[in-house]
Amino acid sequence: MCAKRELLYYRAVQESRYRAFYDMWEAETMPLSDNENRILRIETEKEEIFRHMENPLISQPFTEDFARRFSWSTNAIEGNTLSLEETIAVIDYDEVRSNHTYSEYTDAKNVYHAIRKMLFPFAKTVIDEEWIKKTNGYIRHMQGEYRDTSVYIGNLSEAVYYPPDPQDVPELMENWMREANMEAAAVKEIFEKIAASHVRFERIHPFSDGNGRTGRMIMNQQLINNGLLPVSIQPTGKYREAFRRYDKNGDLSEMVYVLLKSELESFDRVHGLVSKFNDDREKQKKEMKYTIE
Repeated sequence: MCAKRELLYYRAVQESRYRAFYDMWEAETMPLSDNENRILRIETEKEEIFRHMENPLISQPFTEDFARRFSWSTNAIEGNTLSLEETIAVIDYDEVRSNHTYSEYTDAKNVYHAIRKMLFPFAKTVIDEEWIKKTNGYIRHMQGEYRDTSVYIGNLSEAVYYPPDPQDVPELMENWMREANMEAAAVKEIFEKIAASHVRFERIHPFSDGNGRTGRMIMNQQLINNGLLPVSIQPTGKYREAFRRYDKNGDLSEMVYVLLKSELESFDRVHGLVSKFNDDREKQKKEMKYTIE
């Protein structure tokens, strides 16, 4: 196993052990009202983060980690039971384990392929109908076309939602795309607009399947277009609760919270790589000095 993959695998194992505890702690200590502090931190650290990302020894491992992490998280939100380390194993080594379905493994590979085709190399890109359909097609491993049947989302325990009739989807998507390529200078406005765009896309529900995964790919391209890092949303109840809150009273604050929190997690991964890089270089200098002496 090469050093880069060993690092990715080790981090996946460690994070899976502590994620449940961290989510519980954060839910109790980080209220939605703290969004302004998150915005301030992004504004304060953004320049430094992207200065670090100019170093390929930082940007490359971050990019590879993101591709695997997003493949795991976006599928886990939809009910895929693969862990992060199992997702890495199937992507990197085609390694499968028992107690999972064939479709769970293929979903992981399909999303990873979609990321490499549609999001790499994290460059500004116009989000249009062709881009959206190609993304959905890669995710589902078939031709991406708008649905031609009526559907519903959810169940009675979570509240059923009925998306628009299929004949209305093309016009609704045309209207939605007029705002999909938004740009804003202020961090607060960026996240508010992306949150609103994401909720509206999911409520149109243009495809017969893969809408959530496609929508989160779009969300990341929108972040990239606005000079921010792509994110991997944690598969916790906060994300689904954000939709329920919006459906109840049009409140987007929880979706904004989810996006801000995820962006800061991406920032923290860059900081972690920089710290590891500096620590390793310092150790190497000391070792060289000891050898010379």
